Amino acid sequence: MEKIELPAGITAEMIMNAKNKYGENNVKYLDLPLNDESTDFKTVLAAVPTRNVMGQYRRYADTDPKKADEILVKNCLLSHKDEVLADDGLFYGALTGIGELIPIRKAIVKNC
Repeated sequence: MEKIELPAGITAEMIMNAKNKYGENNVKYLDLPLNDESTDFKTVLAAVPTRNVMGQYRRYADTDPKKADEILVKNCLLSHKDEVLADDGLFYGALTGIGELIPIRKAIVKNC
């Protein structure tokens, strides 16, 4: 069995526990840029937002956007949470990445 090198700060146990809790296909890596040139990255573990998390997010999206953003990041980020929350660049990178994880499908509307 080939040993896979995991990103710094992420263990196999963390991944296994996350996949058990959120589902096999709902745990992802996000590479967050550490600088403006996007030459260095920090890899973090994140979960696809659930309907419950999205409901909490939408509740505050119009009235308190800062709180809404924090709800999304705090509930979906599974590793490096303190580091990401302390740095605006990492926070907004995580927010953007988590936003891309939201499973959105467009319906096709047809006349009856």
